[in-house]
Amino acid sequence: MLDTCNSEAFKSLPPSQLVPRLADEGRYLASAASVYRILRAADQQHHRGGAKPPVHRQPPTSHCARGPYEVWSWDTTWMPGPIRGGFFYHYLILDIYSRKFVG
Repeated sequence: MLDTCNSEAFKSLPPSQLVPRLADEGRYLASAASVYRILRAADQQHHRGGAKPPVHRQPPTSHCARGPYEVWSWDTTWMPGPIRGGFFYHYLILDIYSRKFVG
């Protein structure tokens, strides 16, 4: 079973996709739950073959404003105009500390 799971055609597939593909070929070796148990016993369930490992990203940095005009935020949006299909572009610059419109 491990030889089939580690073969070139199936090495990157999880058991939930491996079992139906084998069934399409006319081969039934075990259920998906059994394949999970076999892979867990062989310590191969975490990262398999060509599948990429998860990427750990750093959380975004947060900014703390202790006074006015230290940290600004911006936003853009489209507002519908008087003509069908026409829009106004609205740009906003906001002071984070006082939450006042800057520009």
